[in-house]
Amino acid sequence: MGNKELTVNKGKELNVEKNKGSWLTPAVDIFETEEALTLVADLPGVGKENLQIGVEKDILTIEGPATIGGEAFYREFDAAGYYRRFQLPDNLDIGKIVAELKDGVLTVSLPKAAAARPRRIEVTVH
Repeated sequence: MGNKELTVNKGKELNVEKNKGSWLTPAVDIFETEEALTLVADLPGVGKENLQIGVEKDILTIEGPATIGGEAFYREFDAAGYYRRFQLPDNLDIGKIVAELKDGVLTVSLPKAAAARPRRIEVTVH
């Protein structure tokens, strides 16, 4: 699987870095609302205890080994893990990132900073 670029509204790009070694690149969907970006990644076989998610210098890294229960009778490939990195836009509140793993699907909520959110101004009539 090769490099891909994902484009978010208003020209903001999340650059995807090529996977390394025998790691697989998980399928990812990214949604944008006025409040946040939401990243949804398919990580079948990855347990919460082995999943590593981190942000360093505006780069989000998702990494986790896939585990298959039991011993293989016959194997054509190893159960490799998943590895993917994203360059984050600078309008996010990194301290409020929340991640949830359920049934092999990782959902990461990346809230926008308050200054980056649209604000509605009420008009009073006299």
